[in-house]
Amino acid sequence: MNPFTLLADGGVRQGEADLWCSYAAVRTLHWLGEKPARAGQVVDFLLSRQNADGGFAWQRGLPSDVWATYYCTQSLGDLGHQVPHAGLLADWLAQTRTRDGGFAMTPGQGADIWAAYYATRLYREVLRLPVPAVEELGGWLAAAQQPCGGLSWSPGGRGADVRAGYYGALAWRAAAGDAPVPWRAEALVEWLRDQQGPEGGFRFAPGSHPCAWAAFRAVRALDALDAAPREPDRLRGWLAARRLPDGGYERWAGYGSSDVWACFSVVGAYQTLGDRPEPADRARIAELVRSCQLPDSGFTYTDPGRAGDSLATAAATVLTALRPAPGPAVTGPLVRWLQQAHLPYEDGVMYMPGRGAEVRCTLWAIEALGAVGERVDTRRIGRWVRGLQNADGGFGYWLGRGSDLVSTVSAVEALAAAGLVPADRIDPAGALRFLADCRAGDRFRPVPGAEPTLAATAQAARVLALLGSAEEAAALGATLAAQAGPLGGFGPTSRGLPDLLTTYQVVLTQSVLGLPVDLDGLRRFLAKVRVGSGFAWSPLSRLPAGLLAGCLGEQLAALAASAAAPARLLRLNL
Repeated sequence: MNPFTLLADGGVRQGEADLWCSYAAVRTLHWLGEKPARAGQVVDFLLSRQNADGGFAWQRGLPSDVWATYYCTQSLGDLGHQVPHAGLLADWLAQTRTRDGGFAMTPGQGADIWAAYYATRLYREVLRLPVPAVEELGGWLAAAQQPCGGLSWSPGGRGADVRAGYYGALAWRAAAGDAPVPWRAEALVEWLRDQQGPEGGFRFAPGSHPCAWAAFRAVRALDALDAAPREPDRLRGWLAARRLPDGGYERWAGYGSSDVWACFSVVGAYQTLGDRPEPADRARIAELVRSCQLPDSGFTYTDPGRAGDSLATAAATVLTALRPAPGPAVTGPLVRWLQQAHLPYEDGVMYMPGRGAEVRCTLWAIEALGAVGERVDTRRIGRWVRGLQNADGGFGYWLGRGSDLVSTVSAVEALAAAGLVPADRIDPAGALRFLADCRAGDRFRPVPGAEPTLAATAQAARVLALLGSAEEAAALGATLAAQAGPLGGFGPTSRGLPDLLTTYQVVLTQSVLGLPVDLDGLRRFLAKVRVGSGFAWSPLSRLPAGLLAGCLGEQLAALAASAAAPARLLRLNL
């Protein structure tokens, strides 16, 4: 019996609602003058993401970040609910300011333009506070302008993007009001206008394809710059053509399926153009968006019966590979779903179809498909990872996001898992420079300004090994065994309670580097986190944590039970 249920689209979904989809759904309904059918349940879902520091996290148990905090608090405001612990939130938000004048997604991380947008809007629209050091922020934003006139994701970044233009323009308006913009304004406006194609839609950058997300970001950016598209009526026609018979919108021509993010983008673009759907059309859009709410929770991106995600689907694929002869009736739909999540408009694998590609999801998809003898287009993977590298040498979760160690190891390992040589596809010296920024003695931090963790140290050792520093990697890996807890397994710190995620990272590193694994200690730990037919993230929990924990736990169990031919752990990071 499978520990998961195949959805109508052939994928598998994690049990909880998605924060990104919940924000888009609530915001779209708000623009339409509507509410979710079960608004109180959405409020409870959003509040469950708040941490003790006042910030909010993408999922419960994760650290606070500016992205999740903006989405949660903006959605709460749209639903007429006050944000709890606003004073704590303001104190936490102040820690995301960076020395160079920007804002980071989390304290201690490098600045990026996504974070600048979310932080400035949090200050002005949620907390009703002035944005600190506006002149410094203006200097940071000005340095993100490229010679072509468009904005990149941070100073020193490569290439301009419509989304970066949107985040920068709205960050400045939130911070400085009507003050003159810090860029060559005419050049920025013209570059944004140039992204409109002859069919009327907008693209993210030259060479990409028109989509609803780009259309919304472009017209909103132009509006913030007191400008408009060159051909607004042609854009209206392109947007109207994205309407589908179910009342929703598709993201691009030929996509053929409505989802929350496309509805958000089209309704937002119309609103910026001064238009509003007719009452009957508004009702149908609202009905479609409402249908995406999960019972007793927030939203997913489409009908919950066909709303798979790549992490859960990859985890299910790995679990089938661990079982003898799972059969094509199970593996076939999973494989097809993962391959179809490698959509034609971005070269990485998307967490959910219709949104941006994500580096951890790409790694999970490559490894899961490889476990059942399948693959994605590795040429596209190599091209995408190369373009993902930031100016500081590291990698972020998605294009333009600030660097962190888990994304950096995921990018490097995705290349290796795809059969490519990482050092040939990225700037290896840059990646090693970012690792050095994260170093703290013989330990490593998840981001340069954070506290060191054992998982980050293990991940750094694997990056070093893949980029040619084998001796340094082996020396670092040899320090890991001494950090084992008395219960077996490994925790974030030498005195921390062992947890499944850290244990997987350490044992994976030991296996990859050919170092001994304490199988007896591993068995003791697994006995503490096995709950029924699944696994918990921590020995303190008595409930199985779901598919992702099950995927990691079952692999560790297979390794602990192996004899002459040890099982190979897949390179999976969270």
